[in-house]
Amino acid sequence: MQTQSFARVQLPHYELRFLNTVPANSVYALRHDTAIAAATGRSIDQDLPATMQYISRMLGGTLRGDYLMWGIMDRQTDEFYGLIQLWHFRNQTAEVGYEILSQWQRHGIMQEILPQVAALAFTKLDVKRLYAVTGANNLPSRRLLEKIGFQLDANYQERFYTFQQTELALVRYQLST
Repeated sequence: MQTQSFARVQLPHYELRFLNTVPANSVYALRHDTAIAAATGRSIDQDLPATMQYISRMLGGTLRGDYLMWGIMDRQTDEFYGLIQLWHFRNQTAEVGYEILSQWQRHGIMQEILPQVAALAFTKLDVKRLYAVTGANNLPSRRLLEKIGFQLDANYQERFYTFQQTELALVRYQLST
């Protein structure tokens, strides 16, 4: 995959940018948010150097073609809203994941971005089926996926223990071309 052609993706109101062009302190605010981390089961970044290591690691994986990860930026104000990624590319399938800063959740940002990223996966990356995994109790994310046309995969049931040592039940949605 030639990833440089995806370094900046222009959408009607947003721009998706590789993480090396996104303010690290903004990414840190997202990755340090305990509520967002709990919803996804990941650990929080304890300090800005940890976020810088994360950005470097994600950019390296993006440049290798392992995945595509972008910061979500407002096209007019250049404000950072969150992250979105395409990953787990296998046999014409991929997974999409996203995190939005708490103050911007439920503002319709992902309603615009997610269909555009799905279209990019289907038309530019030869993906035939796109998956999204979310917490079973993350009702806003589940409603978003359903609204966009993702269908619940009733055969998928997964549980794991988060970094906070709590059990998190997951559900998977899928969208096909």
